[in-house]
Amino acid sequence: MNALIAALFMWLLVVTLALRAGSRPDNTMLKAAIVIAVSLTANIDGLYLWAARELPWPNGLDLAANVLLVIGVYYLSRAIARGARAGDAANSREESWIRRAAVAAVVIMGVSFYFIDDPYPSASFMLDFGYQPAAAVYSGIQYLYILAVMVGTLITCWRNVPKMRRKRFRAGFRIIALGCVSGIILSISVVIMDGANVSGNEELRQSAGSVYDVSNPATVVLLATGLAVAPMCRIFSDLSVRRRIRVLEPQLTQIWLGTVAQAPAVSLVGTTARPVAARRANRTRGTADRIHRLVIEIHDWMDLAENRGRHLSDAERSVVDKAEGLCLKQGWSL
Repeated sequence: MNALIAALFMWLLVVTLALRAGSRPDNTMLKAAIVIAVSLTANIDGLYLWAARELPWPNGLDLAANVLLVIGVYYLSRAIARGARAGDAANSREESWIRRAAVAAVVIMGVSFYFIDDPYPSASFMLDFGYQPAAAVYSGIQYLYILAVMVGTLITCWRNVPKMRRKRFRAGFRIIALGCVSGIILSISVVIMDGANVSGNEELRQSAGSVYDVSNPATVVLLATGLAVAPMCRIFSDLSVRRRIRVLEPQLTQIWLGTVAQAPAVSLVGTTARPVAARRANRTRGTADRIHRLVIEIHDWMDLAENRGRHLSDAERSVVDKAEGLCLKQGWSL
């Protein structure tokens, strides 16, 4: 059940990130989320056992899934660090050690996995084969790497959250920080279980296993939720903007028709009343651009000396003010 919950939340994150993939300059986070989601999906018991029976190596899928997890965590940590630093490039030395550590972890995992005696497919791989030193190395090196990455990511969030201006980013990265804390606890519990398996300390293994059972899904849920906060807030914000545009555009056009349309030379493109009225049915991105242009042209009309004696009504001024606020909120200059 835990594996299913973890995979579900990660795929929900993938869908959330994919909704704005076309407008995002860097989709490293989306790619990392897909890799991790595939890795977690492979750990679902029924799917794992079905696929394992089809592979020439009984538990080769376990190795593949965990290698994907390491790769996904590496790219995810880079994406989180860049996001926390507001797009600034990471320190080259930091990038280098994380990359080298990931490569070393994958190599050690592959070598140690080769020496594990695993004659049959098992959905509880470490429970069945974890008594072997090679299995302890295989699992331990993976989670030592994840531990190091979680610590580094936590420090990055801790340093940069106070500098963030937008509430959605502060909220998202605080949840990510909690996910990193949970990931640190998860990694330590796995390393303890690996040692307990080899030493035969069943009581210690069960105690660490109880922590693992809680921290494993908690880590994925917290990280996925934190990473989804900013894009989801942006999506809701865009929907709100579109709704406001649908309300303001016909009102602003009507003001334009009574002002700028009477003096076409004011228009940036020499537009007259007829083509503007004809385009009112269009509700695409062009509508937002048109509101921006209409506001500028109405301002130009108001500034003309020949129109100094004419004023907009209070209701018209209110509509123009709302349109101005919308433009400024979207970062459009006036």
